[in-house]
Amino acid sequence: MLQVVYPASSAAALLKINGLNLLLPQGEVRSLESATDVDVAAPALRSTGWITYLHKRWPVYCLSERLTLLAQMPLESRACALVAMGAGYIGIMCNDMIVLKNFTAQRYDLPVAMRLPESPVLYLVQYEQEIACVSNAGRLTAYIEQQVLKS
Repeated sequence: MLQVVYPASSAAALLKINGLNLLLPQGEVRSLESATDVDVAAPALRSTGWITYLHKRWPVYCLSERLTLLAQMPLESRACALVAMGAGYIGIMCNDMIVLKNFTAQRYDLPVAMRLPESPVLYLVQYEQEIACVSNAGRLTAYIEQQVLKS
């Protein structure tokens, strides 16, 4: 079902995570760091390592295309997107990130199978010839926190 457009004339950050296109408001992604900057020694619970930003260490998580937490960083991961989380940050590993300026797109309701209470996906949009899952920092970080606590 078609709804309104993605926030008109806003910038979006498209995280490419294996087969998943995850779209976040660009202002919620503070930095893009190299995967080689991730310290994999003694990671936090269910994370794959740490990234240093603003003289502090923040946990880094790897998501699969099905939004499950991965225990190891995929070889395809080349970048770490630092996402604002309350008073801190978390790192999300991705293959690439593209900033889309003045991005507008038709918005689609989630299919019934994707309407899970804990899902970070708010709705879908079409990006080029693919589908992107739209989320925001609050939903994504709450989802990751739930996944960590489930272990």
